[in-house]
Amino acid sequence: MKARLTISNKLLIGFGSLLLVVIINGLVTYSTSNANRKLNEDILNIYNPSMTSLQECKAMVNNSQMLIKNWVFIEVVSDTPDKKKLQNMHEVQFPKLQNELLTISKNWTEEEQAMLNVILTGINDTLFRDHKEIMHALREFSDYEDLMVAWEIKPMVEDGGQVIDETNRILAEIEELTEIISSKTEDANMEMAASFAWFQKFVVYSVVVIAIVVLIVSLITTRSIVVPVYKLKEFLISMTKGILPKEKLVTNNDEIGDMGDALNGFIESLRRTSEFAVEIGNGNYNADYEALGEDDMLGNALLEMRKNLQASDEANKKRQKEDEIRNWTTKGLADFGDILRHNSENMDVLSSNVMRRLVDYLGVNQGAIYILNEQDEANPFFEMKSAVAYNREKYLKTNFGVTEGLVGRCAFEKLPVYLKEIPEEYIKLTSGLGGAEPNYLLLVPLVINEKVLGVVEVASFNEIPQYQIDFMQTLGENIASTISSVRISEQTNKLLSESKMRGEELSSQEEELRQNMEELQATQEEAVRREGEMRLATDAINNTLGTLDLDLNGNIIAVNDMMLCLSHVDESEFVGKRFVDLYANSEAAKEKFEEVWNKLMIGESCVYEYVTCFQDIEMSFMHSLTPYVNPSGELEKVFDLVVNTTGQKETMAKIAAMSAQ
Repeated sequence: MKARLTISNKLLIGFGSLLLVVIINGLVTYSTSNANRKLNEDILNIYNPSMTSLQECKAMVNNSQMLIKNWVFIEVVSDTPDKKKLQNMHEVQFPKLQNELLTISKNWTEEEQAMLNVILTGINDTLFRDHKEIMHALREFSDYEDLMVAWEIKPMVEDGGQVIDETNRILAEIEELTEIISSKTEDANMEMAASFAWFQKFVVYSVVVIAIVVLIVSLITTRSIVVPVYKLKEFLISMTKGILPKEKLVTNNDEIGDMGDALNGFIESLRRTSEFAVEIGNGNYNADYEALGEDDMLGNALLEMRKNLQASDEANKKRQKEDEIRNWTTKGLADFGDILRHNSENMDVLSSNVMRRLVDYLGVNQGAIYILNEQDEANPFFEMKSAVAYNREKYLKTNFGVTEGLVGRCAFEKLPVYLKEIPEEYIKLTSGLGGAEPNYLLLVPLVINEKVLGVVEVASFNEIPQYQIDFMQTLGENIASTISSVRISEQTNKLLSESKMRGEELSSQEEELRQNMEELQATQEEAVRREGEMRLATDAINNTLGTLDLDLNGNIIAVNDMMLCLSHVDESEFVGKRFVDLYANSEAAKEKFEEVWNKLMIGESCVYEYVTCFQDIEMSFMHSLTPYVNPSGELEKVFDLVVNTTGQKETMAKIAAMSAQ
């Protein structure tokens, strides 16, 4: 006897099958979502921080090259900001960055970790070791004057030197590792996008499977509920063809009606989900969609997919834009580098070629370059050397003072001047269609070693982006360096021409100089002989007479041992004391000394006798004061020969007393 299959059982079988499909669909959805979440975490927590740290390491190595060059060629004084910055990089910044890279690299492959170890070893054991050797060799100002140190150190940081080659090698290794990590990031993004595409197809297939299950259930229950479910049948047949009915199914208030209502809701949900998936596939991440609730795994997964795809797309666009700007800047600097190298002989040709290329490369409407003219040192000014697309009849000025107008302001501040509102009549462009005034104006100073050598001015109808302003600043330094070289070249040519003319004069004077040298040699031999005699005389004076050296203010600046012996005092009683305080103990003596001092100041020698007291002992001294004039004819000091006449006076007094008796 066959078992009787009731409607309730049929419905139970049908909905059980449908429930199984939904569970499978949910499991697959959860698995896909979990895999995508892991990929997203890898991108955010491993690949992106790795790229950031590697870029920071590359920038730090580049910066260290500039700082070590400054240490050798520019920063002679100790503890300058650049030297402190390099020391801080060695002691703080790089160790910190190294720890970050080592921590992040734990999630890398063994090959990538090996590459990182090679880079860090090269920096620590080779590049920074060379840095420390240079820093140790050039610690003090005197080290820079040591020719042997300079001969050994400077080639290390010049082009082709040990430090430069090591820096370039490390930068190449960092770039290679960066490309590997970047490739992994792109692969992860592509894998996540492929997963989302697969998930979209799965949603469609799951709908088809569910439709088939529903159709089977409807066939099983046909005999008992044919009429109520007839329209359900039509709906399900349409859905098996991938067509979502536009009209809702009319339902009754029974179990079949509940099924119809559920089907209507399901179709509407699928329609919204399908439309949303199509929009996401077309790149429209702003499409409107709301999940059915917190438990709507499919809806929430689609929303999470949209969020991740949108973030990845924005990151790719940003990185692509940065790469385009970086490539544009690098190409521009290379192009202008060629122009500057091949036009370094003539200032006019250099200015013309630079401005023609600059206006074309920036896409601006016009431009001009002003070069500092210092032929008249008392009145320097900025002279327009080249102008592109300027209407000379309507342009107001071609020369500016060093502080005049926008050109002067830019030069004075040594910073770019960017205006979005140009003064009326400042610049006009003319064409076959009439005249117009540009909307944006940019002036960039040409600075080298804190000196402004010129100003570049460009005007445009369109806004000038920040990266072009930054490019102009970098290019300005290169142009300033070339201008300085051109000036040096022109000055060198001028000096060579003058040197050639003077060479002929020097040739005629060579014989005369030779004769003069012979006479000078004889004179020097005589001077050596006299110097020996003078040294003997000086030693004799120091052994017999006291001597004092006075500055032009009458202060004693030196005293010999004989003077200390005659006076019975130590050196501190003389040096730093005023002569008048020691040897003029009355108003009359001071007036007499003033007369003597005035004669000394006009070059006359004087003999003067003073009576003074040293440590309560009355002593008499005879001073022979002589002004000393240096080889330039200027009075430098006063030389005093001192004779102690105290004993002579006592003897004369005794003789006088005896005569009186």
